[in-house]
Amino acid sequence: MPNIVNQARAAALLAIFSLAWISPQAGAQLLPAPIVLAQILPPVLDTTPPTVRITSPASGATVSGTITIAADASDNVAVAGVQFKYNGINIGGEDTVAPYAVGADTTTVPDGSYTLTAVARDAAGNRTTSAPVAITVANTSSADTTPPTVAITSPAPGATVSGTIAVAADASDNVGIAGVQFRLDGANSGPEDAAPPYSTSWDTTTAANGSHALTAVARDAAGNIATSAPVTVTVSNAPPSAPVRRYEETDASVTLSAGWVESDPARDWLAWSGGTAAYGVVPGAQATFTFTGTSVTWIGYRSVDSGIARLSVDGTFVADIDLFARRSESSVRVYTVKGLADGSHTLTIEMTGLKNPEAQGNLVVVDAFDVPAPVVSHLQDVDPNISYSAGWTGGDISKPWSGGSATFSTAAGAQATLTFSGTAINWIGYRGPEAGIARVYVDGSFAGEVDTYAPSPRIQDTLFKAGGLADGSHTLTIEATGLKNGASTGTRILIDAFDVTMPGTRYQETDPAVSYSGSWTQGNLNRTWSEGTVATSLVAGSQATFSFTGTTVRWIGNRKASTGIARVYLDGVFVTEIDTFVPAPREAYQTTVLTLTGLAAGSHTLTIEATGRKNPAADSAYVVVDAFDVVP
Repeated sequence: MPNIVNQARAAALLAIFSLAWISPQAGAQLLPAPIVLAQILPPVLDTTPPTVRITSPASGATVSGTITIAADASDNVAVAGVQFKYNGINIGGEDTVAPYAVGADTTTVPDGSYTLTAVARDAAGNRTTSAPVAITVANTSSADTTPPTVAITSPAPGATVSGTIAVAADASDNVGIAGVQFRLDGANSGPEDAAPPYSTSWDTTTAANGSHALTAVARDAAGNIATSAPVTVTVSNAPPSAPVRRYEETDASVTLSAGWVESDPARDWLAWSGGTAAYGVVPGAQATFTFTGTSVTWIGYRSVDSGIARLSVDGTFVADIDLFARRSESSVRVYTVKGLADGSHTLTIEMTGLKNPEAQGNLVVVDAFDVPAPVVSHLQDVDPNISYSAGWTGGDISKPWSGGSATFSTAAGAQATLTFSGTAINWIGYRGPEAGIARVYVDGSFAGEVDTYAPSPRIQDTLFKAGGLADGSHTLTIEATGLKNGASTGTRILIDAFDVTMPGTRYQETDPAVSYSGSWTQGNLNRTWSEGTVATSLVAGSQATFSFTGTTVRWIGNRKASTGIARVYLDGVFVTEIDTFVPAPREAYQTTVLTLTGLAAGSHTLTIEATGRKNPAADSAYVVVDAFDVVP
């Protein structure tokens, strides 16, 4: 109504002044110019309501005594005030100044459930009511004395844990849970969790290996608490692995006496670590390696031309090592010494001039040393875990390949994929004047191109390395491209072997921790075994028992057309029966036949038993024990 009156008055005034200008009376002084009146516009109506929400207490809270009820409110123009209410009844007067809050004495109302709201008002009279917040009033007049109930749901009692795990609990209360505090051995583990599902993350590497107790403490708003029954678990984390460092025979830490000759890379067809190796040519010649660590591996050479070396540590005799093998293996892991005190040591290799009766020479080669000793399995090109696409040809025996044969391809796009478990892998192949370019993929991702051309042949050469992989299953794919170096006469890509590195410590079948019963043949030299030899049995009931301390154990053995069925026992309890047969021409050497994980930290025994039985397609029933790997 006021707006309509204003508009009428403005229109009348405008009409009067316009008339005086257009038709002046006689004698009247004319205005010098028309008078323009500003049009009086109606004010804009404010129809936008405010927004408002209660910020405290939280919905579902249990309260007592005097509390503060607070809200956030905003408006397109301005908030004139906020009125708080419980069950629709005003709490105090309207609050006209932000921050909007009111004190409420909950003792003036009976204990029970209530609904809080806040009504925001702007100057134009628009109002908004907040979403309701439900609370429970519990004062001393009817105190909550009922404690919560709580139980840990994960991990399970007796579990062996490692790495980072989730610890979870179920909790309930007659009124409501205010929070759950997890504890490790009585000390708080992480902050209190105030909302379900109740859980916390525990990095077990921050606790010592061994037994630990987990509990959960539930609290309600009245201060009642309850502690869960303890759950005892065993922490078993492997110690951080020291990085393996390779020391070449030319390193300052290696001393060669008279009687050693350095190889000539221009004339030597074998691809040594670092490009060269030292040949012992005079009986009594010594190579001494000084190092700091608890274990060391000697990298050398096994062949029909190799003799017997004498090995000592810190001046104490360790073993005479027969380097004879029916197939040439360069840059091979000859022997590992482990269990040394952490400190400085010397490893001495002496050429004895002696040889195996089958050997054609007494050569001793020092190629390199690894500290600490890594766990490495040398897999051949015929391994059953390698899948070859069309375009590959196996059975090449034109050169002294690892294991006696190799597989090659010149077909563009031909792929070979090895599926393996470990943390690092090396591709062992060939460089030569007719070799081409390959593409390499790790876990399906392109890892690089490898030009395998060399002016002269290089046998058993390391063509590609991939390290730092997560401990688990991976794939390595090698693809022939049909491309070549401009100087090459061909595009041949060759797969000879793979070195797979795994965590843990390796114990050879000759280790004192392995005991044998029944009938076993020791010192088998027929193939590319781990550190040269294996034990085999055909006799049912013959057992090889390995005593170890750790949470993971691997049996390293052999699968081929002439291997049979074995029974496996852990701590004297039957675990499984394994058929180790694979059809020819595939053969698996230094292969992981079985892995057992999640063992309780402590001492165990793993027993491999020959059954004398075989797959109907197998040629024989041999059971092969090559080595055992242990992860603490």
